[in-house]
Amino acid sequence: DNMTLLFVLDEESDPMPTSFAVARVLPEQKKIVMLSFPANMLCAVDGKTNTLDGYYHSGGINAVKTALETEAGIVTDRYLILDSAAFQKICNIYTGVYYRVPSGTKGFTDTGEPQYLGPGQMEKLITYPFFKNGEIERSAVIADMLCEMINQTDTDRIVQSMDSNFKTLINMMDTDITSMDYSNEKSALKYMYTYGNSIAQCRYAVGSMGEDADVFLLDSSFKSSVSELFGEGRTEATQEGSE
Repeated sequence: DNMTLLFVLDEESDPMPTSFAVARVLPEQKKIVMLSFPANMLCAVDGKTNTLDGYYHSGGINAVKTALETEAGIVTDRYLILDSAAFQKICNIYTGVYYRVPSGTKGFTDTGEPQYLGPGQMEKLITYPFFKNGEIERSAVIADMLCEMINQTDTDRIVQSMDSNFKTLINMMDTDITSMDYSNEKSALKYMYTYGNSIAQCRYAVGSMGEDADVFLLDSSFKSSVSELFGEGRTEATQEGSE
């Protein structure tokens, strides 16, 4: 059963940018497509405009879901709002990542080669506010690094510990995912991890900076470019199972 998950990393106690990512989970195809949007992406909803981050802080997660559907054509089925502890727990479950950090990123060794990043370093990288190309680059790093993390992990261990990890994580984050959702989906997820190979793939938000270079404008062709991938929402069987 296909589903689209919206992830938000919200560092409430720190002056760090909010991070937004969408995962399209396609178990039958043994594939997860990861896409991250710049926090300063401008969205028009009901005649009003605001950034994705602005909608989140003024209207919460439902405002973000509406903004993504209106601006990007992506309907999200479930959301997960993570704080630092929940994000680092997920990274720990996947045992970190070997990742090529962009050159010039302060606080990291500038080797030009993949280097191991633990949970704290992963969080530090995706919330880094000074990338040369700003939010466009940061959003690309988020999607790319998460894909690498998923593809590098020991999938047998992920499958074996899936039940216990769900019980731990569900109590660490704000989410509308239920135990029934997990019960309905876990066989498909285990199938995907067991038989898939490099299951995570990246898509990038394509667009340009606004006239004052303070907002990101999503390209008008983006909706059509992802309509086949994201347009169908959850399958009917999944919708019925979660009611």
